[in-house]
Amino acid sequence: MFLRKWYKILAMNTKVIIGIIVATAIVLVGAVVLLGNSTPGSSKAVLGKTAGAKIEAPETNFDFKDIPYPGGNAIHEFKVKNTGDKELVIANLATSCMCTKVYLQTESGKGPEFGMKGHTASSDWTGAIAPGKEGQVVAVYDPTAHGPQGVGPISRIVSFETNDPGRPYMEFTFSGNVVK
Repeated sequence: MFLRKWYKILAMNTKVIIGIIVATAIVLVGAVVLLGNSTPGSSKAVLGKTAGAKIEAPETNFDFKDIPYPGGNAIHEFKVKNTGDKELVIANLATSCMCTKVYLQTESGKGPEFGMKGHTASSDWTGAIAPGKEGQVVAVYDPTAHGPQGVGPISRIVSFETNDPGRPYMEFTFSGNVVK
């Protein structure tokens, strides 16, 4: 008799506990979806197109050849020049892999580093290059990011947006062979 009462109490409480767990899961999933789409301070820069802003990039591909695994970061500067008569704005820098960072270097200094799309917060940061001036889109590759098994050929992309109406989106690629 005692066991039957205990079993009924346990059965009713189990249903309540399962209901609470399901409700909590629904609330948590909803919160993640809502907050993930509207994190304060993580909005993407929106660039208008500016007639007169013109980007020139003499090199869009680079081959590091052999990259020593324990040799430190491999760094390459892709030169960009504003050949227009209006300020060139660069924003929304991103990389194709978490092993790579990218930043803009101009006369005013080094901009913040950005990583892989979807794995780092968006930013409304913009950098500017005056007419006739140059800057560098700097790619920083960490050959140790994938661990010792990450040796062999690699190919990565760094990308960004501009206010140049003729080239609103640009990609630079680099490759190499990570060796021990």
